[in-house]
Amino acid sequence: MTTQLGPKKLSTRHELMALAEAHGKTPKELSELFNYNYQYVYHIRQVPEYKLLVREYLKRITESTIDDTSELLTMFNREAPAAFQTLSTLHKRADRDATRLGAAKEILDRSTVAPRKKDSLTDGERGTVIQIGIKKMQNIITALKDVGDEETLELIEGEYEEQE
Repeated sequence: MTTQLGPKKLSTRHELMALAEAHGKTPKELSELFNYNYQYVYHIRQVPEYKLLVREYLKRITESTIDDTSELLTMFNREAPAAFQTLSTLHKRADRDATRLGAAKEILDRSTVAPRKKDSLTDGERGTVIQIGIKKMQNIITALKDVGDEETLELIEGEYEEQE
């Protein structure tokens, strides 16, 4: 025989707690926010009606986020031609060279036909970039000097000097 330790009916505070949980609050945060004992929060979260309510709120939040995103994309698409026209006008008619150049760069940066920057390395030269501190780098150099690995030392020191 199992007994339900949570409430038999959800109160308005419990519904608000379900909403807060759907928005990502942890049980500890819920207990602090609603001034409930942590064990009480645990028991409320086990109530089937509470679980259903959290799922319903999550669904609503997800749907509203999707609606908001599509509405925002629609607004951007509606304003894009006017924004491009503004950049185009600045590019062609601005008094200052810097303004015309800036507008031209903005247009090219958003263009699908503009050439993209390419890495100076060929595929065979690509490697993994590792960031280490100066102290650690000095320790590595000292260790290489101790074992007499001049070839690796020259490679590292050459790369290290290029970065400075």
